[in-house]
Amino acid sequence: MKDKQKRKKERTWAEAARLVLENYSDAPMTPKQILQVIEAEGLKEMSGTSPLACLNAMLHSNSRGGEGLFYKLPGRISLFTLKQCAFRSDCCACRICRVLLT
Repeated sequence: MKDKQKRKKERTWAEAARLVLENYSDAPMTPKQILQVIEAEGLKEMSGTSPLACLNAMLHSNSRGGEGLFYKLPGRISLFTLKQCAFRSDCCACRICRVLLT
C-alpha cells in the first residue's frame, strides 16, 4: 500500500518538463537540456536505463495533435517549448513568453 501512495506523488515526465520550460528556461530547449535541468533540480525520480529516450518519446507524442502540452519548433531538430507559449496572443507571463514577445 505504501508503494502505491509513494508512486502517486512522483512527477510524470510531462509535469517535470513543463516545470523546466516554465521556470528554468528563457528559450525553447532540446530534450537533453530539459533532462539536465530535471536531474540537477531533482524534479523527477530517475529510474530505468534511458531517461533521455523516455523524455524524448513523451515530448514528441505530446507535441502532436491539438491537445498536446508541448510544441516542437518547425524546421528545428528537437527544440521544444510549451504550446501555450507558442500560440497565445495574451502572455501567460512565463519566462518563455517574456522572451518570445520581446
